[in-house]
Amino acid sequence: MADGESSPQHASAERATLTAQDIAHLLDPKRSEPAIVEIQGEPWIGKTRLLQQLLGTARRQGWAVAHAAADPPASASPYQLFSDAFEETLSERTDAVLEAVPEVYRHVLSPVFPTLHRKADSDPAPSPPPAPAGAVGSALRQALRGLAGGNGLVLALDNAHWADPASLDLLESLVRRPPHVRLLIVVAHRNRQSPLGLRGLLASVPGSHRIALGPLPDQELAALLPKGTARPVRRALLSRAAGNPGLLAALLTSSDAHEGTVPENSGLAPFARFLDEFRTVSSDGWLAAQYAAILGDRFTLQEMQSIAALPTERLARAVTELLREDIIRLCEIPGTYRFRHSVLRATVYHTTGDEWRLAAHSAATQLMRLPAPCAHPGLEPMPTRTPVSDQVRSRLLPRDSGHSLADETRLYKQRIRTGKALVVAGRPNEALDILDRTSRPGIDVPLIVRAEAAEWRAWAQRLLGRHALAESLLETVRADVAAEPEALALVELARLAAMLERGSLPDGEPPAVRWATGQRDPLARAYARALLGAQEADSGRTEQASIRLREVADLLDGLDDITLIGRLDALYWLARAQARLEQDAEAVRHFERGLGIAAAYELEYLIPQFATGLAEVCLRLGRIDLAMESGRQAVRAADRIGGDCLMAEAGAGLARATWISGDQATARGMAHRATEQSEAWREPWADRVRLSLLETTFGADDQELRNGILSMGTVQRAAAFPVAALVPAVGEVLARLESEGNGSDAEAGRWATAAEEAAGPLQLPGATGLALLARAHQHRSTDPLLAAVFAASAVVTLTRAGRPLDVARAHLAAAGAWTVIDPALAHSQLDEARLLLDRHGAHGYLEHPVSLAANRPRRSVDAQLTRLSGREREISVLVSDGYTNQQIARALKLSHKTVETHLGRIFKKLKVGSRAQVAAWISQATRATGTQLSG
Repeated sequence: MADGESSPQHASAERATLTAQDIAHLLDPKRSEPAIVEIQGEPWIGKTRLLQQLLGTARRQGWAVAHAAADPPASASPYQLFSDAFEETLSERTDAVLEAVPEVYRHVLSPVFPTLHRKADSDPAPSPPPAPAGAVGSALRQALRGLAGGNGLVLALDNAHWADPASLDLLESLVRRPPHVRLLIVVAHRNRQSPLGLRGLLASVPGSHRIALGPLPDQELAALLPKGTARPVRRALLSRAAGNPGLLAALLTSSDAHEGTVPENSGLAPFARFLDEFRTVSSDGWLAAQYAAILGDRFTLQEMQSIAALPTERLARAVTELLREDIIRLCEIPGTYRFRHSVLRATVYHTTGDEWRLAAHSAATQLMRLPAPCAHPGLEPMPTRTPVSDQVRSRLLPRDSGHSLADETRLYKQRIRTGKALVVAGRPNEALDILDRTSRPGIDVPLIVRAEAAEWRAWAQRLLGRHALAESLLETVRADVAAEPEALALVELARLAAMLERGSLPDGEPPAVRWATGQRDPLARAYARALLGAQEADSGRTEQASIRLREVADLLDGLDDITLIGRLDALYWLARAQARLEQDAEAVRHFERGLGIAAAYELEYLIPQFATGLAEVCLRLGRIDLAMESGRQAVRAADRIGGDCLMAEAGAGLARATWISGDQATARGMAHRATEQSEAWREPWADRVRLSLLETTFGADDQELRNGILSMGTVQRAAAFPVAALVPAVGEVLARLESEGNGSDAEAGRWATAAEEAAGPLQLPGATGLALLARAHQHRSTDPLLAAVFAASAVVTLTRAGRPLDVARAHLAAAGAWTVIDPALAHSQLDEARLLLDRHGAHGYLEHPVSLAANRPRRSVDAQLTRLSGREREISVLVSDGYTNQQIARALKLSHKTVETHLGRIFKKLKVGSRAQVAAWISQATRATGTQLSG
């Protein structure tokens, strides 16, 4: 290494880690020149572990080691990092150092290294103040000759981003003018938090080894988990750790490692491990971090100014400090910030006091677009003040003692309103943290207020996929509010919505819900009727549902967007029920309107449902581009909310659309993720997700994905699928799975029967067409002619239903059936399918090798016919000419019983089940050979 500050001649050697060969080179006893190793990376990524690995090898080889980790600058004295590093080594080799250091340098080193001061001078007088870094560097270079000895010295400086300025200056002095001894300097630091001078110094050293640690692959990270960790917990931990082994270890020790909220009165225990990251943050910085945590995953400086009790200049300095300490980072969107990791935000959020947090949320609620009509008159607005930050600093909230009943009531209502705002903003975990404290009021509050608290608690649980829990808590509250019709209706409607989302159906029509359908408010009336219409549509009561939904559509179409905000989910239930009834054009119109309102007014909690529903109907109509666009919007919104149910349903819809578009590799990746997200759930909605994903396994030879889907019990439970409107689609998928895989024809027939039995009462062309297609799948191998007939019928029916992609699939099924009967017809059907699929951009179906087996028979006709005896061939030809058994017996002078015996053998050898199929084999063999078979 050259002296001075000349530019480097060679680029630094950058590694992802230190290999055994690298360590052997750095500790080579023949190497006499000093070397620099820089270890940089994210917090908790493993820098200290790698540094310790290097030091352990050095000690075993006889190197002297000086090692220390820097403390935050506020608690460090000048040269503290070097003083700590050399304390042990100097105490062991003081005499050697004093011999190597001239007298003039000893006085320079003594103030920095107290061990030398005590040994060299027995005078108890205090040491003089430390000398400048240049003088200390010159003296330390002399001392290193005595410290290195014959084997060499490793100087390891950890957490160098926190090093005091004097230590950084001394490090630069050593690096710029290294001593001529066997010296290895190892510097570990967080690049984002390091001063520019340190980063520039390490980057300018020629020949240094720079190790930039990155995230570990999931396979390596999973090896760090305890044996026996449940798969859903394993997946959640790996996702939150994001390849960071130190973070994974911290999450494992946290009692809240797998959930989004902490239990009441849990204190700091789940987050104590992460509080260390805030050691260097000032009181203003900590307060700014608290306000940022209240605002959510992303926030702007303007939002912080609206709720923070800090003057603008102090707030700006605090935000700058948080950026410098890498607590928060800039987002891709200009002017938007986020926490470095969600666990830091959770640490700040949950270590604030409950009352402070609730008050801050109350102030932040002013920034959220809370649907005004949703608020019941019983929840009168809290008094607002100017500026908004006064709400946070005020004594509005009651204290632990000395508060009045009015204060408790006001606090209860404030919790409901704040929790509701958080649900609407798509933050269900934080909403539950507040709303769960409303489950037992402890005071006398109006029943309608209790009902609204229960409704929004259930909403939060539904967003997280916990529909059974939502139903349970609503069932508990129902008995408490039974005396108030309006409150009971609110609870019953919420319970019905939870059941419909889950995929289960209630028995009958709850009286309270029927009472709600007669309300004077058109929006409330439409909401109750939309839910009942959705229940009827799911149950297969098509005619009643159609009549009711026409009334709901008239009501909602007559309301403006602002009014609809109060019960926008009424529009969702209308559109979903219309989709069940195959009123696809109307469903698309209402889904698009609801999605537009939800996006415009930031009603995050409804965006995934509207977007997923829109994507499903667009896919049915062959509008693949719009389906994929809506699917991506649903996935983004579900990811922001964080619920497995929403992410699985949105991901499954997008995976299916992507598969149909032809991008099967991407679709399989999405399907794997959606399968994992539904893995832990034994719920009807999870079965619905898995069944929709089965199609992405057809023709992809992805047995791992298919087995993963089927191992969850999907097929076993599908026979009792509660939503009658979905059974034809379910039956068609499973019949196809049995016929194209290694399943049995009997199982395929069972699913086809289930599809037919469900489609009959529905009287819907789409459902009927899918049932016909299921029958075509069933007879695919046993009776191709019958399969072709069913497929042709499915083409006609599905065309009438306006489902172009399903029509194309029916053409493909017909092509597969005609293959063994009439290849010309098979190619004709294949051409029809290609025209439809090309027109709609559905190239995925054309890549399905099983469906496109239309250009080659499943069995060789010639090989099959050679198995027939001469007499059996004679009988086969007569059968193909239309002879009856009696006519064949007379023509061949055989008994009627003998003819029947021969026919049974022919059926068995050709593996057919009818005389028509025998005729088809003979006809195909005639065309294939160009000759007429004769008896």
